[in-house]
Amino acid sequence: MDDMNQILLNKLRIMNPFGKPEFLDDAAIIIEDGNINSIISGHSPDGFQGDIFDMGGKTVLPGMINAHTHLYSSLALGMPPPKNIPGDFVEILKEIWWKLDLALDHSSAQASFESGLLDCILNGVTTVIDHHASPNFVSGSLDLLVASAEKFGINISVCFEASDRNGLENFQQELDESLHALEKYRDHPHVLPLIGLHASFTLSDESLQKVSDSLQGHQDWGIHIHVAEDLADERDAKSRGYASVIERLDHFSLLNNRCLIVHGIFITRQDRQTLLQHGCKLIHNPSSNANNRVGILETEIIDSLHAGLGTDGKQNNMLAEVNQGLLIRSAKACEPVNYLELLFKNNPNIASHLFAKSLGRISAGAQADLVFYDYHPRTEIHADNFMSHILYGFEKPSDVMSHGIFRVRNGRLPDIDAGAILENAKIQSSRVWEAMQKH
Repeated sequence: MDDMNQILLNKLRIMNPFGKPEFLDDAAIIIEDGNINSIISGHSPDGFQGDIFDMGGKTVLPGMINAHTHLYSSLALGMPPPKNIPGDFVEILKEIWWKLDLALDHSSAQASFESGLLDCILNGVTTVIDHHASPNFVSGSLDLLVASAEKFGINISVCFEASDRNGLENFQQELDESLHALEKYRDHPHVLPLIGLHASFTLSDESLQKVSDSLQGHQDWGIHIHVAEDLADERDAKSRGYASVIERLDHFSLLNNRCLIVHGIFITRQDRQTLLQHGCKLIHNPSSNANNRVGILETEIIDSLHAGLGTDGKQNNMLAEVNQGLLIRSAKACEPVNYLELLFKNNPNIASHLFAKSLGRISAGAQADLVFYDYHPRTEIHADNFMSHILYGFEKPSDVMSHGIFRVRNGRLPDIDAGAILENAKIQSSRVWEAMQKH
């Protein structure tokens, strides 16, 4: 092996939920050419000639994956309340999120991407599946997102959520932007292009037919769409003559095993069978669903479809999303869901399938995306209880690695001016909030 491309991470406690091994209290990891070469228990090898990092007993988790988010909403934090108080889910979209996305231009979109991705990497998220919208800045927006993600070493999935809500010309521009990315990034090792659609109720049959027709001759495509987040979506599909949103998408041949179905709160048992038949991936977003008061996804649906975990732009801390998901179900006395399984098993399975490489795992051959915690618990930690420590003990990581490169080291980003990014985000957020008041 070429020693110049090898790294040894020494003196580690490995926590690898649902992997093999799951827990090692004293271990080392050898990385070669950006991937994990081997995991060593007990002691590091003698005579290693590559770069050696003494991790001082830190705890390492796999790099985390956010299976659905909206980086364009990064500048929403602290924004003024809407002028008109929304009374239902569709009004929330109209009065808040559709005004925010209309306010974005090149500069504010870049600030959204960079500040959002900064928060992701600082929280140990090394793979982001994004769903973008900026109707007044369409052409080039996904290239800008890819360039921003590359600065942080984050694996990124890109798409532009096409919708009729701003007119058919805008819909075509949005669809073309996803199609452009589909071709440009098809073979990129760290970029996954998908075809973005907002939701069934904001797309006519004519527009869905255009999407279907445009994909003829393309290989390895998949749509990324919100489905049945609110009953309004299902009612709209029925008003158009379909039994459900899923049946409508299936009618236009838009379902396959690269398709991401987001939310799915009101899907039926027949919908579930259709999704299983096509191999579609369901993504659950508990904190966003609770915030929007749209309902709680049934445990049976989550379990049977092996749902992934996203945040819908609500936050970038996946361990917080896990905790909040648990609390939301407990408060409503719902059947429990193993949210750690969604994060550390289902998300890696989904991302590894879509990106065509092993992600979110500590195993030989997996991409070396790793998150380190300087964790000193007040109680014993061992193979039988380490999951509880992950749930209730961890705060921010001290170090984050992606592609075998440290992106965060001892709490600092060696190659990123985080202060400049945050200062620019403050400037751009003021511009966005002012523009929102005009819509």
